[in-house]
Amino acid sequence: MQFDRFGRIQGAASAPPHKKTRDPKGEAMITKLMTALCGGVSVLALASPALAQQVNAAADAPVSASAAPAELEAVVVTGSRIRNGFAAPTPVTVATVDQLLQTTPSNIPEALNKLPQFAGSTTSVGSGNGAGSGASNIFSGNFLNLRSFGAIRTLILMDGRRVPATTLNGQVDTNTLPQMLVQRVDVVTGGASAVYGSDAVTGVVNFVLDTHFTGLKAQAQTGVSDRQDGGSLKLGVAGGADVFDRGHVIWSAEHYQNAGIKSHEDRSYGTQVPVYTGGGTAANPYVLTYDARLSGASYGGLATSGPFAGQQFLSDGTLAPFNKGVATKTNGIAVGGDGAYYTGLNLVPNLRTDQGFGRFEYDFSDTTKGYIQVSGTESRTSNLRNSNAPPNSLTIYSGNAFLTPSEQATLTGARAASFNMSRLNRDLALDATVDQTTTAINVTTGLTGTLRDKYIWDVYYTHGEARVRSDLQNNINYPRLYAALDAVKDSSGATVCRVTITNPGLYPGCVPIDLFGNNSASAAAKAYIYGETQWQAVNKVDDFSATISGEVFRNWAGPVSAALNYEYRSQSLVETTNAAPVVAGDPSLTSSFTGIRMGAVPTSIWAYATQGPMSGGNNVWEIAGETVFPLLNGVPFADKLELNAAARYTEYSSSGPATTWKVGLNYQPFHDLRFRLTESRDIRAPTLADLYSGRTIAFLNVNDPHTGVNGVVAVQGGGNPNLVPEVARTSTAGVVYTPAFIPRFSISLDYYNIEIRDAIGTINGSNTAILQECEASGGASPLCATVVRPNPFSDHSAANFPTLVYNYSQNIAQTYTHGIDAEASYDFELSSIAASLPGKVDLRLLYAYQPVLKSRSYPTSQLTNAAGVAGLSATRITGMFGYTNGPFSVDWQLRYLSKQNRSGNPLQIYADPALPAIFYSDVNVAYRFIVAGHDTHAFFTVTNLFDQAPRISPSTTFAGIPGFGTPSVVGDDVMGRYFTVGVRLRY
Repeated sequence: MQFDRFGRIQGAASAPPHKKTRDPKGEAMITKLMTALCGGVSVLALASPALAQQVNAAADAPVSASAAPAELEAVVVTGSRIRNGFAAPTPVTVATVDQLLQTTPSNIPEALNKLPQFAGSTTSVGSGNGAGSGASNIFSGNFLNLRSFGAIRTLILMDGRRVPATTLNGQVDTNTLPQMLVQRVDVVTGGASAVYGSDAVTGVVNFVLDTHFTGLKAQAQTGVSDRQDGGSLKLGVAGGADVFDRGHVIWSAEHYQNAGIKSHEDRSYGTQVPVYTGGGTAANPYVLTYDARLSGASYGGLATSGPFAGQQFLSDGTLAPFNKGVATKTNGIAVGGDGAYYTGLNLVPNLRTDQGFGRFEYDFSDTTKGYIQVSGTESRTSNLRNSNAPPNSLTIYSGNAFLTPSEQATLTGARAASFNMSRLNRDLALDATVDQTTTAINVTTGLTGTLRDKYIWDVYYTHGEARVRSDLQNNINYPRLYAALDAVKDSSGATVCRVTITNPGLYPGCVPIDLFGNNSASAAAKAYIYGETQWQAVNKVDDFSATISGEVFRNWAGPVSAALNYEYRSQSLVETTNAAPVVAGDPSLTSSFTGIRMGAVPTSIWAYATQGPMSGGNNVWEIAGETVFPLLNGVPFADKLELNAAARYTEYSSSGPATTWKVGLNYQPFHDLRFRLTESRDIRAPTLADLYSGRTIAFLNVNDPHTGVNGVVAVQGGGNPNLVPEVARTSTAGVVYTPAFIPRFSISLDYYNIEIRDAIGTINGSNTAILQECEASGGASPLCATVVRPNPFSDHSAANFPTLVYNYSQNIAQTYTHGIDAEASYDFELSSIAASLPGKVDLRLLYAYQPVLKSRSYPTSQLTNAAGVAGLSATRITGMFGYTNGPFSVDWQLRYLSKQNRSGNPLQIYADPALPAIFYSDVNVAYRFIVAGHDTHAFFTVTNLFDQAPRISPSTTFAGIPGFGTPSVVGDDVMGRYFTVGVRLRY
């Protein structure tokens, strides 16, 4: 079944059947069924949720038994397992691929993210935060997020079947799906756990393949930004044909690559080095500060004690006065001066994806067919210069071989045994890269057919396996660094590591390192202190499912339909690592520095975060039922009234039983108007990473209210096997209007309300609110246990700055959102206005208003509202205008994101609390022509036509570390104006 560019089924009556044993009467019935569906689906490319379900006319249509198995599958309305074409009460948006790619030719997921239903998604070309490391950088790819409620709460399906996770944390990178064969994407914007199981809290995104595709198609395109970076290349080919008389095969191969943007400094806004300074209070609000620097560290080393205090080492190793810059209201941060800041951080990581897909299906009889499909994907990303270490406070001892004679003389004259030097080791970090590879292989085999001419059944088994490998090249090994730093002259006058004299053989191959001045370290010394740290996670899932659906009986108002589903899943997650993290207090940390003369022991062995080993698994079985029960039909003021109900019982081996349910009503007082209501109980089960993740160590900057110190602290996390599924209650209410007096016009309006109690959340001891609550309690709050200090709480000196904080998941969070979705579409021939006007106009408007997204991280935390805050506009509008005149077409997409506040926490005060609204325009010009008898489509696309710069709002997580973190609002376009030219061919 093919769709035209407006989302209508193309050539349904004349399309050649791919099976050679079709019953002509059956085909005629199916044609009528598809025509009825087509008449209800939006006439524009992205069918509105209202019209996507206007299939009532097909509900009573008889279906040929021989044709049903093959064709009914193609018109399933996502959101229900009952395949009789009823109008489901849950809102569904149908997006055809042709139109998605008109103005976003890069890939389907990025096009979906321009729809207002999606917000807060992680994208391949989104704004990078520059904070990734070997442990934390597990989100390379496209992870769809409905309403910014968490991508983990959006279920990803392909042809109605759960897609196995591709990441360590249980999410699905939608880049791994076979996009060349996707014909449409159904987006269910309501709770659907009773139908599909866990994770369908905010909705479902179902990628529907064209399993009957016949012929050959190919595409080639290339793109580049107007700053001559971010180059991309996309190649693909797909085919399909009848084989073995009753069989059909489809296949595809795809390649995509994008060079990304190597550093923040490649954009003007990235060179401004923005940070928030201040305390976030009414008396000392946060102020957006540019040209920020560390006032207590330099690239070449700033002496902070001894006779050199206040002087810095220049590139040639000599000393010079240090300009601290203009002080701000954040300790350690200044404007201008000689202080260091982070440079060279990736703005957009590069990406390379290769995909292969194949499917073979065979009609064993007129009522039964079998199929097997295999897909494989490899996705690679390399974050150049993306890893960073905090400023190091280094102890330099008298007699260091790299000190100049005059410097040594000064130390000797002052009788100083040592001095401290604060250095930002960016010259070392610039060699670090994070290379991540995700490999996903999925195999699905199944049988489907009809029973007794009225029941449709489906049985399938899926084995999925995803491997994520993250390699951090040139991670700095602190024991080797400190051993190399303590350089002395041996008896022959050669420069050696002191430890080779005092403890021979303890650090074999030690090469002395010179850190007096920027870029002063030798290649040999850097090679000695560097090491490769890597981790690999393997996700495996085996999924068996069986479904049967059909008409059970007829009551006074029509057919009563039902569906039964049974599903069993077994899944496992194993992670291995070559550098398990250790923290302060761990004996192995202290022993790692044996024999080294140094100051305070660092909080980790490695400069950049590492990941701990883990293993875990569970299994789950589920049984579910669904029914459509007509209540009224064809009576005055009740053309149709239907009840839709579903229930599911789930048993997890790891956390016990869970139940979900859904109740919905469809009320159609007359043909043009329909009302829909749903109430559901949905769940999100903890992932294997939530349950069994090994120890993780990350480093975050903390403004400690207890000591007044702004510094970096180690954050220890891990899994919690006591987690249970989080439970959501979802309500939706909507209206659909398709007035007969305005042909091809439709409008829908839907309200939603979602509340989750006992959501899986974390208490992170580095969080400002937790530190403040602990401080206000005088150390008595239970939250103080998440912060480890070396001395009693009564000590407010700088020496009592935290050595470690904990970050573990618990069922303690609450989150709530409500809003409105609206869609309208209309198309018309210009000749209807004036006979001399050629061409056709297509109009489409999608609107989302989400004024509330409140959450509480733990029971006593401040209630925050993320709606309308940096990264999530309360009002999101996407408008589309299309004009077609013969082979020529132009499409314009305009997106509006309303103004945003900088924070949803009322306790965080900003001097300038608001960010302005923003518009984006994307334009596509296309021309269709025939080459050697084959359909050819050439196009030229400009995204972000007016080169709209992103809004500047650096992450407060990295406040106080200039240049470290995302400089712009998450979700804003950081690439700028981008050009794509390409061609698509169809044979």
